[in-house]
Amino acid sequence: MEPTTLLTASNIITAYDQSTILWGVNLSVLQGTVTTVMGRNGVGKTTLLKTIMGLQKAREGQVTFKGEHITNLAPYKIARAGIGYVPQGREIIPKLTVQENLQLGLEATPDYKPRMAEEEIYTLFPILKEFRRRAGGNLSGGQQQQLAIARTLISGPALLLLDEPTEGLQPSIAIEIGDILRQLVTTKGMAVLLVEQKIDFAKHVTDYFYFMERGKMVKEGNAATFDFNELQEHIAV
Repeated sequence: MEPTTLLTASNIITAYDQSTILWGVNLSVLQGTVTTVMGRNGVGKTTLLKTIMGLQKAREGQVTFKGEHITNLAPYKIARAGIGYVPQGREIIPKLTVQENLQLGLEATPDYKPRMAEEEIYTLFPILKEFRRRAGGNLSGGQQQQLAIARTLISGPALLLLDEPTEGLQPSIAIEIGDILRQLVTTKGMAVLLVEQKIDFAKHVTDYFYFMERGKMVKEGNAATFDFNELQEHIAV
């Protein structure tokens, strides 16, 4: 049985004022897979996630999620439709406790009720249970990243958008987060759209790759056939 296409972005053009960032981007994400967009800084990867999430308006093109057009819907409507977003820099609330930060994730549900039980989240992220009464600002970078992902998961998204989740993390924590993502994909059928710079981490978690240059997708392929030597050369330039 063929996997279902969960999200499609078709011919997306996005600009900030007069500066066009995305030039006709096309991308698909299948249910139960990790799709990774790679490329150097400044090529439009974050803008693509923000456009999907409705935080930046597309000038042209269409985003479809679960067969419904969501292009330019308000971000809260997109979140309630089932897309979770973990931005670069995590954006947890430092003065709130771990548990209070988790509760903020319920804003993405229509009835403010969790779609993933707190205990299940603590099973995925045991350190958060241990520190659940600790202020978010007192956590390490890796623990804050786990909290940012956990806060998004409590609303039970079908698709998780992650913007450079391994940035600034030691390799062991990055691998831990990668293992959790694979677990969510294989046991929950969730889909993940990942923006990432680190090739080793991406290879560890990804089913399908896209490579961006200057606001366009220039290469794509599944993990088995993708040319990582070529990718390494492009990213290292």
